[in-house]
Amino acid sequence: MSLYIDVKFLTQISHRFERFEKKNDYLWNVRCPICGDSQKNKRKMRGYFFRKDNDLMYKCHNCGHGAHFGTMLKSLDGILYKEYVLERYAEGGHRKKHGTEKAVKEIVKAPEPFYKPIWANLMDSLYELPADHEAVEYVNTRGLPKDSHKRLYYVQNIQDIVQLNYKYKETIKTTEPRLAIPFVNEAGQLTALSLRGMRDEALRYVLLKVKEDAPTVYGLDSVDKTRPVTVVEGPLDSLFLDNALACAGTSFNKIEELGLDKELVTIVFDNQPKNRDVCRLMNKYIKLGYNICIWPDKIEGKDINDMVLSGISADEIKQVIKKHTYKGLRAEMKFTTWKKIGDI
Repeated sequence: MSLYIDVKFLTQISHRFERFEKKNDYLWNVRCPICGDSQKNKRKMRGYFFRKDNDLMYKCHNCGHGAHFGTMLKSLDGILYKEYVLERYAEGGHRKKHGTEKAVKEIVKAPEPFYKPIWANLMDSLYELPADHEAVEYVNTRGLPKDSHKRLYYVQNIQDIVQLNYKYKETIKTTEPRLAIPFVNEAGQLTALSLRGMRDEALRYVLLKVKEDAPTVYGLDSVDKTRPVTVVEGPLDSLFLDNALACAGTSFNKIEELGLDKELVTIVFDNQPKNRDVCRLMNKYIKLGYNICIWPDKIEGKDINDMVLSGISADEIKQVIKKHTYKGLRAEMKFTTWKKIGDI
């Protein structure tokens, strides 16, 4: 019934698209209303509505935008969306009379179902997997918060993700399952995928870049730049913090290009006073005037996840970061006593 309702309302808004063509029973082609498709060639149509199970989904092969039909309808016609919600979620899936305006508002405000983006069709969200699944049990042993499950995925065979960038076809040879950590930009486009081994693989992480020129910064799709932002090294570490980003590898050199207010940023490097690369980067951002967390000696874990596993709660870690964040001359003094290597 829900598929029938999706098709019905898609037909009703077909006039809203610059071009609209039905390809077969459950496939429609349009010019993307999100990016506008090609401005040079008005005949290009790279947006598609298609069937997935008992729903319609949308995907643009130009901008990469993907969404459930209901989400697209809400952005295109808010009034029609209210009618859609009433029909779609009425008891038994059958159409009912609209009732009062108050009832409409209450239904519209109800939490939306969890929908995976199009690129996630290659993997399974931990949010949808049973509690005894290998991937769910793995992240639970790492102490990761439950609400992070919607942002983490499971790949049954690591070779499946080669479809995202065939450049990796010759380098990814193994077939083991992996925990998938997607890097998504502010436009909702997948830019990279970090694949974490769960079975003591020799290579713990495999990084696949989908957009070669995009910085591997995790959390851009969810961070609020108007609020204080914490920047850490590891994506999994960021899941323990509020409003956090993670810069993988050399992407720390891209911090200045992210459009963040320096005064709102606190950079939290791993607790590795003997690591020359970590110390070099800390020294750099202290000199650039950023707020820097310098871990106290009593903290022994290498990173935030290690600290959680040692028995320190996420709330306690947040308090430690707040208490031991410095800037300017104070940061330089604390850094000098913290580092365990020579001049950098």
